[in-house]
Amino acid sequence: MNELSDSVAWPSRDPEWVTKVMLIGLISLVPVAGWLNLFGWMLAALDNLRAGRPQLPPATFAYIGRGANLFVVYFVYGLVLAVAFGIFFGVGIVIVAGTDGEANAVGIPLILMAYALLLLGGLAWYLVTPAVIVATERGGIRGGLNVARVMAIIGSDVDAALQHGLFALVASLIGGLGVIVCLIGEIFTAPYGYAVLAGVVHHYERTAGPSAATAA
Repeated sequence: MNELSDSVAWPSRDPEWVTKVMLIGLISLVPVAGWLNLFGWMLAALDNLRAGRPQLPPATFAYIGRGANLFVVYFVYGLVLAVAFGIFFGVGIVIVAGTDGEANAVGIPLILMAYALLLLGGLAWYLVTPAVIVATERGGIRGGLNVARVMAIIGSDVDAALQHGLFALVASLIGGLGVIVCLIGEIFTAPYGYAVLAGVVHHYERTAGPSAATAA
């Protein structure tokens, strides 16, 4: 995989990709454990790419432990964003509901700010996702949650971080395509999106690896 754009198509080059993606999608339906396994499966795909094997891992329950660290990191960052949204939204609702119309000039902007924070925070998350995954792979949960380390990895090559972050967003959009068709479709598209993300992170490690390693 020489070009970043190759990360979108590489999973389909595995002759068994349809079966593997569908089965891992079905496994991901298991509450919590399924998502732990999906994260681990994505990292196992990353391991294959690092080893020069552009193949998707078999679809089994064997990846729960592999995905635990990254799952926790994702959860904590998501929780922080949710709490920030909840504070602005909650205060805004209280002001609007509990006071007269003049207070709406404060309450409504707070509600709008909450949604803006959710939107911008979500976009920012995708831009930093490759660096967060790299930091988690190198330093475990503490490494992934070390904002200074993540920012140092990004700062070592900002252009590369932004380019790969945009492709991480593409991976997420691919993963969500199944919802547009029907909810069942996400069983297929979500794992494929995570496989694409593995390709993005692999390319990021190869192109920004030396400088990022120094920063970390």
